[in-house]
Amino acid sequence: TTRTKPPLPERALTFLSGNLLRLVGRTLRVRHEGESHLDGVLASGRPAILYGLHGHLLIGACDLGRHQPYVMISESRDGEIQAGIIGRFGLGVVRGSSKRKGAQALLGLVDALRGGKDIAIAVDGPRGPVYEVKQGITYIAGKLSIPIVPLSVAAKRAWVLDKIWDKYLLPLPFTECVIMYG
Repeated sequence: TTRTKPPLPERALTFLSGNLLRLVGRTLRVRHEGESHLDGVLASGRPAILYGLHGHLLIGACDLGRHQPYVMISESRDGEIQAGIIGRFGLGVVRGSSKRKGAQALLGLVDALRGGKDIAIAVDGPRGPVYEVKQGITYIAGKLSIPIVPLSVAAKRAWVLDKIWDKYLLPLPFTECVIMYG
């Protein structure tokens, strides 16, 4: 399908938000724990399926850009803005969700894996319930025999947006963060 160019205010919001979040991301002091699990998978030459929680996307995006995984972003109007922001972190984007164009998104993720690219999935998305893992990740991993690498994040100082379903974690600039791989 052909996408129409988003209106100027949305493009401006995407540009400003993406650059602001990248700037905050560059100030974070990130420590990695258990990264040897991911390194072992990547050293084998096989792609990996990384997974985390929807509310941890920002810290994950700031750090995972160095691996350039593909992520699934909703086909919604909000998703258009998110896709533009995520792209600024160096992540590839596959459009769709379990609610909308799910089969198309699944095929896009499978194509990325078959092309040797890693993918990253928010296992409790797109609308929760928070912390509840959906079946898509095990389906893809099982069908393609691709290893799954879980990750979790924490920040010493952060705002937790607890009024939204995913309890989004916004780390404060210059804070210490940890990314734990399993």
